[in-house]
Amino acid sequence: MNKAFHTHKPLLIIVLSLMLSACFSWGGGEEDDDTPHYYVIDVDRGSVTTEFARDRVLLIKPVRVVPHFENKTIVFRVGENEYRSQPPHEFFSAPNDMFTNQLRRWLQKTGLFSQVVTDDSIETDYVLESAVTALYGEKRAAYSPQAVVEMQFFMSASDQPQNMVFQTGLRADVDIEEATPGKVVMGWKQGVWELLTTLEQDFSGYFAKVDAR
Repeated sequence: MNKAFHTHKPLLIIVLSLMLSACFSWGGGEEDDDTPHYYVIDVDRGSVTTEFARDRVLLIKPVRVVPHFENKTIVFRVGENEYRSQPPHEFFSAPNDMFTNQLRRWLQKTGLFSQVVTDDSIETDYVLESAVTALYGEKRAAYSPQAVVEMQFFMSASDQPQNMVFQTGLRADVDIEEATPGKVVMGWKQGVWELLTTLEQDFSGYFAKVDAR
């Protein structure tokens, strides 16, 4: 047994060296791994309300994402005016599609509308336009790690699209343990949940006033 061990010792040393090399390469974290990673921001309101508004159909237009965040690749802010993409860390689908789907699913559960649609051929009462104006991981040396998401919302009556009846801007700066793609995505998930919760509360207040007239 001992003889066999000594005979294969060079091979064992090579294998151990390769294993140690791999450990050190992994030690750099997610950003040093060139394996493709795909993420989704998936938020859930939870239970569906038991009461729905009558005859109040909302059309959600596709959520717009400002150009520097519209690509699938995750972005970090590394300087005052410098942003850096983080390949191969990407969203599974385009950000505009992902946010549009999340917004529609959330608002449908609120009961504030009898129906929430994305098909503009359907007759509706209100139109909601939205934009993602910030979506990045904070990685500047002078700042603590954060996941930042900011959105703008504009709603008009379908028969008077030029007149805004409701508008708001919401932003979430979520503290995270470290600025890695995985942690940033988890922070975005919390941030989007906070934004949609606030949006629902704002809509609820607005329609309470409308219904009271």
